[in-house]
Amino acid sequence: MILNIVFFLIAAMIILSLIFEDLVPIITGIGVSGIIVGFALQQPLENLASGLFLLVGRTIKEGDVVKVGDDVGIVEQVNINHTHIRTFDGKKVLIPNKIVWTNPIVHYWPGNIRRMEMTVALPYETDIGLALKLLQEVLDEEEMIVQTGVSNFVVFDGFKSSSIDFRLYFWFERKNYFDVQNAVAERIYSKLKEKGISIPFPQLDVHVKEFPEMTPRG
Repeated sequence: MILNIVFFLIAAMIILSLIFEDLVPIITGIGVSGIIVGFALQQPLENLASGLFLLVGRTIKEGDVVKVGDDVGIVEQVNINHTHIRTFDGKKVLIPNKIVWTNPIVHYWPGNIRRMEMTVALPYETDIGLALKLLQEVLDEEEMIVQTGVSNFVVFDGFKSSSIDFRLYFWFERKNYFDVQNAVAERIYSKLKEKGISIPFPQLDVHVKEFPEMTPRG
């Protein structure tokens, strides 16, 4: 398209030079008009150039889950002017390619597997060593958790107001995102129940301090 515009302008200048002897006023007018047109086309041309870079470099492609600026979603289409992203709540966002090209792009799941973090809160009377052992068994036994070439582990996450917290880190295939959460939660609940360990609920202890009786004045 750019080459066509250049050739068109050259051809127009040749034709005008044959028709008119003095081209100075015409060239001056074309120059002023060119500046106006240049400002008008600046943004579209920047989007066009950025779109070409994105398409050639394959920086993002259809099916990628990315974050561009404040928008997060699945890339549906990358065309010359805009990148189409479908957010997780169903919105379709058209982002100018200049913004895509000049902003950091976060690829959330560049591979087929990804890692999940899950927090488990247990009551204060729970033995920490036993809790670490049981939760690690959950990760080792769950079939939907990837066991080869990755590290799945449990760490102590602190003494909270009503519980002792543990954080689980495990890898799984992207297609099992929701299923693996349910499966791990069910397995944790069953294993803790077998050992008589319950999931705590928030508690608040209130201490009332008695004050000496006030003697009324009179």
